[in-house]
Amino acid sequence: MAKDDQRARFLAEAKRLAPIFRERALEAEKLRRMPDQSVVDIVAVGLQRICQPKRFGGAELPWDALVEVSMELAKGCGSQAWVANVFAEHACHLGHFPDEAQHEVWDDDPETLISTSYAPSGTAERVEGGYKLSGRWGFSSGVNHASWIMLGVFIDNKKGAHPDHHLMLLPIAEVKILDSWETLGLAGTGSNDVEASEIIVPDHRVLDVSKILEQHSPGAEVNTAALFKMPHLGFAQPALAGVTVGMAAGAVADFEAMLMTRKVRGKPLAELTNLQLRLAEASAEVEAARLLALSTATDNMSIVSSGTMLSVADLARSRRNAAYAVKLAKSAVQRVFEATGGHGIYVSQPIQRAFRDVQAAASHIALGWDFSGIIYGRHTLGLDMSDVL
Repeated sequence: MAKDDQRARFLAEAKRLAPIFRERALEAEKLRRMPDQSVVDIVAVGLQRICQPKRFGGAELPWDALVEVSMELAKGCGSQAWVANVFAEHACHLGHFPDEAQHEVWDDDPETLISTSYAPSGTAERVEGGYKLSGRWGFSSGVNHASWIMLGVFIDNKKGAHPDHHLMLLPIAEVKILDSWETLGLAGTGSNDVEASEIIVPDHRVLDVSKILEQHSPGAEVNTAALFKMPHLGFAQPALAGVTVGMAAGAVADFEAMLMTRKVRGKPLAELTNLQLRLAEASAEVEAARLLALSTATDNMSIVSSGTMLSVADLARSRRNAAYAVKLAKSAVQRVFEATGGHGIYVSQPIQRAFRDVQAAASHIALGWDFSGIIYGRHTLGLDMSDVL
């Protein structure tokens, strides 16, 4: 199937699943993880395989396709779309690992789901043939449904410099999942903590993150699509931003529906000019956010597809645009939520859930405006970047 046809199919499936996931949104919050049937639905249509290498049966679509699909799915439920998105992202991450690790995971189950806790934590002690890994990691979205997990850890480079960030790949059976996810927003993502105790991780399941940033990871030698030339740190953010923008788009659509159907003291809400103005402003913010996130991912893919390496300037722009798209989405949801009155505060109402979920998404270090804005500002002004990268 041609890439354009695959992209259209995934978009159609996301649009089909969005209202189904919306019906399960309250269940997801109560479970504090994705409902089992939603995971079945994701796997059935292959949403986790959007960015998986083609040689393992994946679609190997460009990053902007994941952004666009994530936006559509998040109109239904932010938590479930977040998990679907990270499952797809993690398949792309695995595509950077040594070939032996990819075969170890995907030969047995090419549809497998992979979780991660990317931030370096725990300790890794060098042993013969690999590392002994111990520690505790947080924010592992979708971990209860995953078969494998990638854990971030610093490894001393013996050069007196800052230790190097690595990812270590483990079967989920080797870690302990802790029931820790009780949150204000994105409550249905099941982003629990995990623990590992003296787990031996062989060398072929260890990835130096700097190799991805330098755009020549071990996996990129066998997965030659432009997708695997994209350095994830700083350039992957438009995908999660797309989830956040989709949440906001769903909230604005809900607000519009409310205005068209509800009355206050016999007068249709649609006739209130202040609410008309809020709708106009919020819809403009969402449209701008959508264009900003999607075009940034498209631009990044165009650069790497041309054979050119993405630069620090591209990194700074990408971080700025993804975070600003989230800022716009946050503003849009705030704007409409404030105007829903008593009707909007019920737990059964999707707008209040979108309000909480967007707040949670915006607190993610990769999507927060302050940090990303500083990266752009410092680089553009020619200042030292070592403390912010």
